[in-house]
Amino acid sequence: MSLILLPFWGLAQGTSQIYGIVSTNENSLEGAIVFTSDNKENLSKTDEKGFYQLKLNDGKYKLVFKAKGYQDKQIIVNVKKGESKRLNVKLESESYNLDEVIVNRKSAIQQIKESPFNVVALDAKAAYNSTQDLAQLLDKASGVKVRESGGVGSDMSISLNGFTGNHVKLFMDGVPMQGFGSAFQLNNIPVGIADRIEVYKGVVPIEFGTDALGGVINIVTNQNRNTSVDASYAYGSFNTHKTNISFNHTTKSGFTIRANANQSYSDNDYKVKTTVLNLQTGNRPDELHWVKRFNDAYHNEAISLKTGFVKKSWADQLLFGFTYGQDYKEIQHTNLMSIVFGEKNTKSTSYLYSISYEKKNLFTKGLNLRFNANYNETEGRNYDTINRQYNWYGEYITSNTKGEYGQNTLAKYQNKNLSSSLNIGYQINKYHSISINDLISTYKRKNDDAAAVAEPGTVLDTVKRTNLKNVLGISYRYQPNKKWISNLFLKQYNVHVTGPVNISTQTNRETLERQNRSFSTTGYGFATTYNFEDLQFKASIEKAYRLPTDQELFGDEVLESGNVTLQAEESLNYNLGAIWNKSFNENSSVYIDVNGYYRDTKNFIRRIIDARYGSGGSVNFGKVTNIGIDAEIRYYYKNNFTIGGNVTYQNLRNKEKYEKINTTQPSATYNDRMPNIPYFFGNADATYYFHDLWKKGNTLSIGYTFNYVGEFYQQFESLGYAGSKNKLPEQMWNDASVTYSLQNGRYNFTFEAKNINNALLFDNFSLQKPGRSFFVKFRYFFNRRK
Repeated sequence: MSLILLPFWGLAQGTSQIYGIVSTNENSLEGAIVFTSDNKENLSKTDEKGFYQLKLNDGKYKLVFKAKGYQDKQIIVNVKKGESKRLNVKLESESYNLDEVIVNRKSAIQQIKESPFNVVALDAKAAYNSTQDLAQLLDKASGVKVRESGGVGSDMSISLNGFTGNHVKLFMDGVPMQGFGSAFQLNNIPVGIADRIEVYKGVVPIEFGTDALGGVINIVTNQNRNTSVDASYAYGSFNTHKTNISFNHTTKSGFTIRANANQSYSDNDYKVKTTVLNLQTGNRPDELHWVKRFNDAYHNEAISLKTGFVKKSWADQLLFGFTYGQDYKEIQHTNLMSIVFGEKNTKSTSYLYSISYEKKNLFTKGLNLRFNANYNETEGRNYDTINRQYNWYGEYITSNTKGEYGQNTLAKYQNKNLSSSLNIGYQINKYHSISINDLISTYKRKNDDAAAVAEPGTVLDTVKRTNLKNVLGISYRYQPNKKWISNLFLKQYNVHVTGPVNISTQTNRETLERQNRSFSTTGYGFATTYNFEDLQFKASIEKAYRLPTDQELFGDEVLESGNVTLQAEESLNYNLGAIWNKSFNENSSVYIDVNGYYRDTKNFIRRIIDARYGSGGSVNFGKVTNIGIDAEIRYYYKNNFTIGGNVTYQNLRNKEKYEKINTTQPSATYNDRMPNIPYFFGNADATYYFHDLWKKGNTLSIGYTFNYVGEFYQQFESLGYAGSKNKLPEQMWNDASVTYSLQNGRYNFTFEAKNINNALLFDNFSLQKPGRSFFVKFRYFFNRRK
């Protein structure tokens, strides 16, 4: 109605005005500003519908339309006295050039700012010219610690607000990554495949339909609908090679294709400092020696394709996807560096098929539907057939057992994963909306080892393992105004497990029996946020459950043993946070994010390591609490300079008073910190950009990062382990990079130096990570806008 009356209002006043809608290719654009080039004080800011109006005297004007993350547009107009003229304008997104890094990062933060959940976003575009993978980028987020057991392709786990490993769930475009296969995981996916990484801490929206205690990591992939090519090659220390090629194209009819191919290879032959076994005497002197890794090569190859239609009357998006991946990994040691292998290895191949459908305003305004489904098959083989015992010099002797790990194996395994999620949301009116999400996931595993022999009267360890999960959630959203938003939600958890259970009462004897387990419960949560002009407060609470994963239940047939008797974890999660985002003028702004949290967890699932053999497994531990705080601060000056950092402190404690259930024997480790979990860590970084260096459109950027992890215990501190041997020491290291971009980011050359001070770095027990290393990268980027 207001748009109809505007022309008459302008004529009645006898003055001139311009009005209209500012939009993008997809939606109206809120927060854009409109002004004349000769008078920036007379401006209009678009509302939530993209509407603006600007009063003018009669004459000729150059109108300027500006919005963060979009290209400026200038239009010359003539207005007559008393005239009211409508002018609708569409703005195009900025390209991914280095000189737009700061703008894009702020835009990513603003996109999630209204969410009442404790969530932050990392802009991946800022790291496209680096040699980082997604795991290394994620490690820069506050409250997050990515832990690796070695070099390229090594095992990885994520610690988020004190919870680690399987407590944190991974998603890509809202789809669970659990069945993606080892060739397509965060530590081998190049950063160029992503647009941003969203980190949900603690309380998780129902839209993910998952069982998580620590939170959710969601990789939002690059969904560029322009015609673009992004190709890169990197080479570095330890004979490391990384290649990535991406292609995107969308026709005028809405047909789209997105393709990505990547590979990585490394000898991982860096030096480590460790004790060396004397093969002749069997002794292991305490003296440390520098030795070179010799059985740790890794390579993976993956290709993914998505094709379908976008922006059709019957679908906002309908995409069919296929991903193929393969990897090969030599195994240098167990979960302890003292046990060394010379020829043990594993390899796998995976196939992933997917479909996704989205439609807003389905049948009626305000009804939105999203459906995702994927099916994955992974086949793997573990090789351990050589009857040898190695030491760190690469020397070996013939052993009495077949296989380096004490058992001859040519084990095969086959994993099948099926996951589907359906989300239906309805905007009841301006203030109220509801959403329902249902996630169903199934897992089947079958083992086959020609060398395996069953004990008489037992079940051979080749029976199928199955795991069926269903998480149903319903959410109600109340938004009385733009400043206050609240969410209330319920979740129903169901799981059914089938697999072999060791029923033997004798030590060192395994008698397997096939058994079934089922579990069902209900969780709930509430999240709210309130926005002032530059300040935002957030608070949330959730009663959450975390169901055991397939690896915890069934192992991995290499170094992890299964435990199908595991019970689901339950936790009360509390979060309280504040964000201050202040622009002082056109040139500088500050962003500060502070969050505190408390976790009260029962049936905590803890990963344990066998001290003799170095194998791993999982057990229900008991009650654990965690109080923590994390903070990030960042300062921006124009698009020339940014500096900032984050710090995390968490106090994860054992609160199980007694050694066992139904006993009164006090626990020796009561109130100890949970071991092998860093509790104080952070990083700081700074980057400076020299624009139009030597030629217009060329940019030189220089970056520096300081990293810190405080000391922490490998085992419970009350168990009497010798002081320094039970601790991982304080760790500090430095990284630096230089990038020169030509022709507005079309050609990019990068040099990186990592761990410049050559510090000894550890994440898990005594497993040492690479020392000083250097990398170079060339990247070509072409983007033709529609």
